Amino acid sequence: MQSVHYPHIVSFYGACVERGKYALVIEYMSLGSLYKILHKDRLALDWSARLSIALQTAESINYLHKLQQPILHRDIKSSNILLENSHEGYIVKVCDFGLARTQNEITRQTQLIDGLTCTLQWTAPERLRLEKYTKKSDVYSLGIVYWEIAANEIPYDGHDNAVIREFVLAGERLEMPKTTPSSFSALINECWANDPNDRPECSYLIEMIENLIQEQSNFMFVVLL
Repeated sequence: MQSVHYPHIVSFYGACVERGKYALVIEYMSLGSLYKILHKDRLALDWSARLSIALQTAESINYLHKLQQPILHRDIKSSNILLENSHEGYIVKVCDFGLARTQNEITRQTQLIDGLTCTLQWTAPERLRLEKYTKKSDVYSLGIVYWEIAANEIPYDGHDNAVIREFVLAGERLEMPKTTPSSFSALINECWANDPNDRPECSYLIEMIENLIQEQSNFMFVVLL
């Protein structure tokens, strides 16, 4: 990942190994993870901030997917999305590429080689069936993160893995908060479609979220008039 440079991906500087233990040297992000902000710090984010976080996250994954040799993250979740403050708002960077693979590497693997290595709450149904991981599996995980941003809750909080697996494989999904803008709800529903072919590309997510941000901006302008 040292060769990957993008504004919304955490910079990797090096690694240290001592007595069988290793440590990575990466870019410092003072606010910590999105998981920490939502579920520990309990920050009250307005929808402008939420949509900005959603957009920047989609941009980072889209960059990986559009590389000449596409990279699949394979472990997208709120604890792997880091934030920093700036005068323009939150800066978002994706981290933890321990499970990341190029698309060619995924194709060469059999379906059973690495089993379920992702965190279950964010794992796509095809992976629960031990089927091949694709770009659309990353998109499903993004949909769960987007639900997290909307609900300010931990996905499937209090339920064990067996219950979550059964729920997801049955085609059930988390209940959408009533305060979620309808366009964002629709986007989340597209992201976590049961059939990977029915899920959008990250480039589509970017376009739709940019439209949502523009709509919000226009609404605020009208209100201020």
